[in-house]
Amino acid sequence: MPPLGYGRTVVAAGESSAPHVVPGGRAARGTLRSLALLVDRMATLGTSRDGAQGPDAATAVRDALRQFTARVREAPLLCRIHEQRFVLDWEPVDRGLTRDDPLLGTLLFRCLSLGVGGITVRQGAAPAELLTLATLLARRRTEEDTLVMNDTPTSMSAVAEQQPRELLRSWSVLVTPADHPGGHRLATPPDGARGVSAGASSMPTEVKAGVSTEALQGAGPTLVRLAAATDDMACSRVVDALVPIIDQAEYRGDARLLEQVAVAAARQAHVVAGGGGRLALERVMRRLQHRSSLELLAGRLPYVEDRTMLLELLARAGETAVDILVKQLMQADDGAARRVYFDSIVQLDIAGPTLFDHVRDSRWFVVRNAVALLGEMGIEQADLAMLPLLHHADERIRVAVARSLVRLGTVKALQGLHAAIDDASAEVRRIAAISYGLTPGTGTVVRPPALRLAMALEKETNEDVALEMLASLGKLGSADAVQRLLRLAMPQQQVGDTGEAPREAWLRIAALEALVKARGSAVMPHVETLMNDADPEVAQAAFRLRG
Repeated sequence: MPPLGYGRTVVAAGESSAPHVVPGGRAARGTLRSLALLVDRMATLGTSRDGAQGPDAATAVRDALRQFTARVREAPLLCRIHEQRFVLDWEPVDRGLTRDDPLLGTLLFRCLSLGVGGITVRQGAAPAELLTLATLLARRRTEEDTLVMNDTPTSMSAVAEQQPRELLRSWSVLVTPADHPGGHRLATPPDGARGVSAGASSMPTEVKAGVSTEALQGAGPTLVRLAAATDDMACSRVVDALVPIIDQAEYRGDARLLEQVAVAAARQAHVVAGGGGRLALERVMRRLQHRSSLELLAGRLPYVEDRTMLLELLARAGETAVDILVKQLMQADDGAARRVYFDSIVQLDIAGPTLFDHVRDSRWFVVRNAVALLGEMGIEQADLAMLPLLHHADERIRVAVARSLVRLGTVKALQGLHAAIDDASAEVRRIAAISYGLTPGTGTVVRPPALRLAMALEKETNEDVALEMLASLGKLGSADAVQRLLRLAMPQQQVGDTGEAPREAWLRIAALEALVKARGSAVMPHVETLMNDADPEVAQAAFRLRG
């Protein structure tokens, strides 16, 4: 299931004071420009890589996609659109830059016309995800198509004519609209139709449909009194009246009323802080920790505008709350609701035993969700539970496990991924190739030998995987890796590979770029040699790298 610490925004929607301006030449600007180039080519030449718009168009799009993928391979993209300008890594881009650069100017215009407020791309994003992002930005404003990726999470569109809070979301990509920096709001269900506990499911429909409105009106004066109570005695009297309301709401399965009481109590607790009424409010908070109440409140999470107060209350319950939210996640039949539950569990940041139990579940989607949560929460001890799943028969599980292991980045996780370089799944191999270029976050360890990666490269047929392999060989930078890269970058007649099929320009260019990353100025004599290469694309790349 997903990803990304998407809850953090680059610039708050309401900020009025802007930080200092970013001068030209930053790496983030280059990444944004590579996205702009891809979007421009897709908009003018067609949005297909399969040659539907002609081989030249497909090649141009593919070249731009390679450039954008290479940029994202080195660093994530954190971009917001604030006051009609790009904000990269929390710093605004000079307006003159988008005015003088047609590509960036056009991309900014597209983002504004589409209502895009933020673009976040995680480092190492898959080319398919980047292509979907570019497809979204290249489309016309009048198009109503909903982009859906065959992955978790999926992109989301408006529900019941509401403005979506996520225009696109995949494992490594998030696009949010200008008005809503994160999350996704569902249409509010009929009173009592959702969030009803199992024990209340047999309640007659006509009773469930009318109870929330009536009860809310009856509880209204009490909640008003609660907001005005700032001393122990006044707050105690209000709490005495609130506890029976909570009891009745729980008994009737009235999740909406319970939500109103819980949010009001949590807000008032912030108001009084350590002052008068705190102890009385604590009594309400403890009462709301009953499992039945927590289940009702958890059922309301996808339908509330501001989930902060409910999550604060759920966090008090610890592993019990995680258990409830995980069950809601597994049972939810709506993609947006699943996203809310997933994000809520990540925000609680409590890895209860339920998650580890689900890793061994027989249902593929349960296992995928569990490993995705453990990876996103950074539970390093989960690597041992995940590693056997790299041999699972279901490709969807292996992909989810590979993504989570690379997120954990432990020594064991990366070693397990190194061994998956020969997996039948191209995406697993791609992630395994990335792992060769990573250093575990705990301590200093010896880099893996390049031989196995080089051997896998020899038989690799997927271009995206091969590009990641070449990039990781450059990051390894060992003598074996450098020799292999030289052999691929130089003309075949020069290295004695005349019997092999001619190498494509993209392969030689990627090998050359990896060489420069591995050894820098030490390989400049070879780069200069290639400035006169028979292939004009290779010669142009060598000229650029030499400069």
